Amino acid sequence: MPSLIIALAGAVFWSLWAVRGLIQRRLVAEQALRSEYAFRKAMEDSLTVGMRARDLEGRVTYTNPAFCQMVGFSAEELIGARPPMPYWAPEELENTQAIHQAVIEGKAPREGFEIRLMRKDGSRFDALIYEAPLIDADGQHTGWMASIVDVTARKHAEELARQQQEKLQLTSRLVTMGEMASALAHELNQPLAAITSYNTGCLNKLESGNFSAGRTPGRPGQTRRSGAACRAHHPPRA
Repeated sequence: MPSLIIALAGAVFWSLWAVRGLIQRRLVAEQALRSEYAFRKAMEDSLTVGMRARDLEGRVTYTNPAFCQMVGFSAEELIGARPPMPYWAPEELENTQAIHQAVIEGKAPREGFEIRLMRKDGSRFDALIYEAPLIDADGQHTGWMASIVDVTARKHAEELARQQQEKLQLTSRLVTMGEMASALAHELNQPLAAITSYNTGCLNKLESGNFSAGRTPGRPGQTRRSGAACRAHHPPRA
């Protein structure tokens, strides 16, 4: 009998020891899981790129804080949403729906695509989106994960650069036209000077004879004035 009691006591002690070991291992695993979750959440919160997951039917299953801030909707407002999404711009609805269908069919371009989206306050922004298959631990395709980048500032900068380039091209054309006008004036100065000299000689001959200068048309004076004006605006080149 005493041996049986000792055996039972030993079995109980061993069981308690085993349970204690299991509890300790579970506590360690839970602590590791909490640490991993905290690390993952810190990474998600620090991302400036929006992340959004959808299932195979297109329903939103996950959004990170960056995407919520980007569109102005909370995660609670987005999780479970189905097309058309609340952040789709009405004027882009047909194009957005076509892109959504292409993604669901696995035909999303690998290089990504640009699309105009709408914030909760109604303002628009341009987004660059990359879609990738979402695979679970068993290797099954369960949906799509998208990374979204707000490229509004970049596109605005590109538009400003384009406008500046157009202004530079216009200025260049105006400078070229000015150079052509200057060259043309230079070419005209010589024949105008010759005409002026010829008319002056004719006037002198008329005044030295019996002809009256008053009967002579005013063309010589007009010619001199035209030549002087041309030379004033475009001086002869050295």
